[in-house]
Amino acid sequence: MARQLHSKPQVRLDRSLFKARSGESLLIIGYALCLFLLPLALFVWVANTASTLWVLLCSPLWVLAGYGWFLQAILGHEGFHFNLSSKPMHSCYLGILTSSLLPGFCVTGYFVDHWQHHRYSNSEQDPDYRHFSRYRSLFSRLALSRLIATSNYLQATLRLAFGPPVSPSPLPSPLSAAQVRRLARCNIACQVGWLSVYTVALWQIDGLLLGFALSLAVAFLLSAVNAYQEHAFSEGHDQPPARSRTSRLSTWLHVGANFHLEHHFYPAVPCWRLPKVHRQLLEAGWYADRQYLLEKRFVPSFKYASARHPYRGDTVNA
Repeated sequence: MARQLHSKPQVRLDRSLFKARSGESLLIIGYALCLFLLPLALFVWVANTASTLWVLLCSPLWVLAGYGWFLQAILGHEGFHFNLSSKPMHSCYLGILTSSLLPGFCVTGYFVDHWQHHRYSNSEQDPDYRHFSRYRSLFSRLALSRLIATSNYLQATLRLAFGPPVSPSPLPSPLSAAQVRRLARCNIACQVGWLSVYTVALWQIDGLLLGFALSLAVAFLLSAVNAYQEHAFSEGHDQPPARSRTSRLSTWLHVGANFHLEHHFYPAVPCWRLPKVHRQLLEAGWYADRQYLLEKRFVPSFKYASARHPYRGDTVNA
């Protein structure tokens, strides 16, 4: 296991921050759906009723819809961290239902790697480090890193659903191997179901194809950049674990998942409560000499996808 350069903060958090509440989770799911569907619907209306100039001027709408789509993947991630419900399987099913809105993204296969990412963050045993560190150029990071990762997650989900039984469970307790198999099959069924809904909608609604394609492209690029925004640093920094993006706009668009370092320290805290965790760490002085672990501006956070910021390893966050 790699060296631990940034140990978990010795800050006592309110235990209520860790409690999953289904009603609260449903509100967050509703927010994510509105961020996806409302801008998309408005863009489609403009595309069908206005001039080409107005369609171009309304490009922020499909950018917002792309963020809403990307939020579905974040909610899938939260579901498998058991943060959407106090009942682990219910949390996973909610995560599957929402994240399957994103075509091709299978959260069950993703989490096989993701919990190892938490356990061995940024070390050779971390699947994310092994995958994302191999891409050095901006083009390969944008065009290939997430495409190949998503393909791997889909293949892993298919193996879990229909391949030979895996024992012990490839996912952390309390999920059994049989439960993981059911989740994987549910994940495939939800993907097929949402794709069927999209096919009918695209056939029936004029202009939807354009908005659908543009917002999906945004969601894909956001997911590709995200890994590097969270884990890529300049050469001068000594093997940091993760980065938190603290702009208010990032918090609105990512419902708190932008506080990624806090998530690594406290993965059982739902992402929308991580801003409170961040404020407690600030008040405790933990960030006083660790400002390079923060990106306070929204637009500059995208620079970490460039080759000047390598995805580096040899550190543990837990």
